[in-house]
Amino acid sequence: MSPPLDLQIRIGSSRDDVGFTRQPKDALLPRALRRGASYHFLLFPLLNILLISCGSLLSSDPPVPVIVTVSPASAQPFAGTTIQFTATVQNAGSFAVNWQVNGITNGDITTVGSISVSGLYTAPNSVPTSQPTVKVTALLQSDPTKTGSSSVTIQPLSAFQGQLSLSPKLSSVTTSQTLQLDVTSDGLSNNQANWAVDGVPNGNNTTGTITSGLYTPPNSAGSHTITATLIANPSASGSAQVAVTDLAGMFTWRNDNSRTGQNQKEFALTPATVTSSTFGRLFSCLLDGNAYAQPLYVANLAIPGNGIHNVVIVATEKDSVFAFDADANANPCVPLWQTSLVPTGEEAVPSPNADITSADIFPFIGITGTPVIDPRSSTLYVVAKTRTIPTTTNLNPAYFPRLFALDLATGRSIQPPGMEISTPATVIPVFSPRLENQRAGLLLDNGNIYVAFGSHGGQGDYHGWLFGYDASTMQQTMAFDVTPTGLQGGIWQSGGGPSADSNHYVFVATGNGKFDVAQGPDYGDTLLKLTLENHKLLVRDYFTPRDQGELNAADNDLGSGGPLLLPDQPGPHPRLILIGGKGSTLYVIDRDHMGKYEPASDAAVQTIKLGGGLLAAPAYWNHHVYVFADNDVLKEFTLRDGRLEMTSKLPGGPLEPGATPTISANGNRDGIVWTISGRTWEIIPEKIAVLHAFDALDVARELYNSDQNSDRDRAGISVRFSIPTVVNGRVYIGARSELDVYGLLTETRAR
Repeated sequence: MSPPLDLQIRIGSSRDDVGFTRQPKDALLPRALRRGASYHFLLFPLLNILLISCGSLLSSDPPVPVIVTVSPASAQPFAGTTIQFTATVQNAGSFAVNWQVNGITNGDITTVGSISVSGLYTAPNSVPTSQPTVKVTALLQSDPTKTGSSSVTIQPLSAFQGQLSLSPKLSSVTTSQTLQLDVTSDGLSNNQANWAVDGVPNGNNTTGTITSGLYTPPNSAGSHTITATLIANPSASGSAQVAVTDLAGMFTWRNDNSRTGQNQKEFALTPATVTSSTFGRLFSCLLDGNAYAQPLYVANLAIPGNGIHNVVIVATEKDSVFAFDADANANPCVPLWQTSLVPTGEEAVPSPNADITSADIFPFIGITGTPVIDPRSSTLYVVAKTRTIPTTTNLNPAYFPRLFALDLATGRSIQPPGMEISTPATVIPVFSPRLENQRAGLLLDNGNIYVAFGSHGGQGDYHGWLFGYDASTMQQTMAFDVTPTGLQGGIWQSGGGPSADSNHYVFVATGNGKFDVAQGPDYGDTLLKLTLENHKLLVRDYFTPRDQGELNAADNDLGSGGPLLLPDQPGPHPRLILIGGKGSTLYVIDRDHMGKYEPASDAAVQTIKLGGGLLAAPAYWNHHVYVFADNDVLKEFTLRDGRLEMTSKLPGGPLEPGATPTISANGNRDGIVWTISGRTWEIIPEKIAVLHAFDALDVARELYNSDQNSDRDRAGISVRFSIPTVVNGRVYIGARSELDVYGLLTETRAR
């Protein structure tokens, strides 16, 4: 038998003389002894390095124990309720566990309770008579000997003490929405409670109905109390408030053609609920351009293939219109539809450019004036400005303002697809699509769409224009030039739309320009009362300040403010209109006898000196008028027998700029005045839009502003003359390339 072989390291003097040889085992030792002196000094250092690098092969630490911990360590759920357990595993390569209850994998719902693979334990519907305390155990899947446990004592529901907690505590819904309320106390479920609306078990057609927490509102508006009472212990109950609004929508600039700015069907937002701890920014939606136009709102709108939604509509300066679900929590910024009004070969107008040097609207001019909605035909009317894209062969683009009618449910253009706005061939001077700026909101009155124009920062030989279009046919019905023998006289009103009364008289305020009624007639710096007859707008009456010449010379145009029509009043002047401008005076005018022009004194019912120019419109609610001029503070006036008396004002020094207020209220109570502060005339520095809320009965009392918790509530960069839309428990703000949405922080929106 051959001797066993073994390996011997062979190390020579050259780098190539290193290898292994196979020799009989009994020959290895003599060989090593003979040559040991030549390489033992190499072998031992190599072995030492090997031992050090391996952390020593001669010793090792004891293994770290695996620990499984169950949280909570103990629990006392009520019968039939749930509790979530979690297992934490330390010092193991795998963290997956299996669950047991009293040694039963996944438990037994009828005896000891069940537990899901995720650790959700459900107690049995009755307390186990023999063993009310059970053990929940987590077993490591890779080593079931490693466990953690929790002691669970099951209590009878009759032992529940205190009030039930319901969520949401306060909500606002429209008549077509449903709302899911939930019992959130100690894992209780909705089917363990009896539900009632205004004390009526399960509710009725008057109060709305409720089944297992799902509330279906009635067809009428009002506030209702939802009550849940524990079946096993009727002394335990809880309640929540639901406000039902029947507001059909916010269809026009500041909600009505009088331009009062009031929404008297707001039930959720009150002086008690709008605080920095209960109210704030919910989310923001990115837009493709700046939103100068006020957001509009439509309730209960059927979207083809997508059910019924409350919808907020936003237009941008990139000539896009977006429709968002006004109530969405999940994916709130996914549009229901989006429409671009830019024809092929054209673009939204970059600003400033070689033709329009003003940067008042920056960096694009597209849709600026607030659109208007006709709910009867389900149509949105909007004006978009575009230009042809300049090319190397055509450096002089053509400009096109167009009136579009969009289907409210889809956003698709209704034929004809955009009517180019221009003057008839017989009208001189002609309308300049390049120089004219469609800043004022649109007006829909008596089947006519009114579209007003001013200028881009006073540039060029522009005129003030008011066009009319038949809402059904989209055909032009009239074109009115404010200064036919002069220049200027723009109708811009800081974004405010023309006003109209119940007799279909239309009221607009004009800016700087020639005033000469006898020779023109030219109506610069004038409040006009117009009527449509035989396809012509005729001036029925007007008011011009006595110092019109000085106002014009100093660029203090009357038309920087928007007219507000007041409800009929007792006294000698029952029908009043308010107007103010850069001249820092608020005029109270009799609409039936406006006074025309009196150089000796203003033919006004009342004049009120303001702290600065009014680049805004006043607001009205419940015999109160609210005015916020530049270089001034928000002021509240009481209206008595046709005269204004100041009753409160915001404390502190003057603010810049002023703002156009809007009002939310529940009829004649719970009024809130809302304003946005932000950008002045300058583009730089940019300013964040700040939302403010004031008590409408005392504006010295600020309820909330978005700077109080700016990390949570900060809005986007402000745009000039932005005003909030307040409806159905939420506030919508247009800003630079975004829509900011505010509401109750604890709300769960309806379905």
